[in-house]
Amino acid sequence: MPGKPFAHPRSPYRARPGPPPSPWARRLRLRDEMADFSVRGFHCGRTESRRVLERHARSFLAGFNTAVESSTAGTHERLAVLDATERGFAYEGAGMACTLLDLLRLGRGHRRLTALLDGPGRSHVHLVHVGAGWALARVPLPGARRLLGLDPLLQWLTLDGHGFSRGFFGGRAALARLARGHPLRPAGTVRHQGLGRSLWFIESADPGRIADTVGAFPADRRPHLWSGVGLAACYAGGAADAELDRIRQAAGPYWHHLAQGAAFAAQARRLAGHIPAHTHLGVQRLVGVDTVTAADWTVAARRKLRGDGTLEDYLTWRETIRDSALASR
Repeated sequence: MPGKPFAHPRSPYRARPGPPPSPWARRLRLRDEMADFSVRGFHCGRTESRRVLERHARSFLAGFNTAVESSTAGTHERLAVLDATERGFAYEGAGMACTLLDLLRLGRGHRRLTALLDGPGRSHVHLVHVGAGWALARVPLPGARRLLGLDPLLQWLTLDGHGFSRGFFGGRAALARLARGHPLRPAGTVRHQGLGRSLWFIESADPGRIADTVGAFPADRRPHLWSGVGLAACYAGGAADAELDRIRQAAGPYWHHLAQGAAFAAQARRLAGHIPAHTHLGVQRLVGVDTVTAADWTVAARRKLRGDGTLEDYLTWRETIRDSALASR
């Protein structure tokens, strides 16, 4: 039942009841066809890759709709029964929903996003912060990151979510507009990591199409797009061995950015307690190390940061991971 406290199967944690279901649930609910690549205008010529990636998109929608229809405890309970490979996508959707609900209340009463991260949601902390970025792209409220009480370092993942949402919702028209943009500012580099992740979905993991799309962007954007491609390839999957090899080759001088994204994916999967076969395969083919090694790079790099939660600190985190990747060659 939605209101029943959730007991995580791997821990003694029991959730507090948290906020009740949203009175806006019916109006906020996302439609199932939003996950249909043919409706979105995405590349549909790769049947198996499309099947895998559409399933992830449906999991995102399920997480969003669950969070707007259920209490926090009910959300944890319902997401716990999903396949472990899909659960992170569902928590990303739930992160978007909870952020929207918090913004609608302008900080009054319960903080749904904070409650979502209390307990089982902590295992998907990266995805929840990315999901918050989807919401902030729709409701660009000044100072919202502080209002939401986000993690000082991971708050910058909301920019990644913002970039992904622009690609996923805007499609090829948005990509064409963004490719004509002005030189990047620091925050824009993180948004383009998210935009790069969206390319994996828009092009259904097709190496040639992804390389052509990245190549159409100005040179200052390509490293960050490849970072997002590496993250999506290893977190979402959908590509075979030879295709991953083509992605690594296509990245060329931006390989270490591709590797940084792959390392982010490895750590996100490890933190969730389940590393699917496609993540092991993706990290090995793209980076040339095992998943644990790549995930450890992210932890070691974070320990070297100043810890002030600035955007500069977040960008240093990415740079230090890239240095670890280059040192491994």
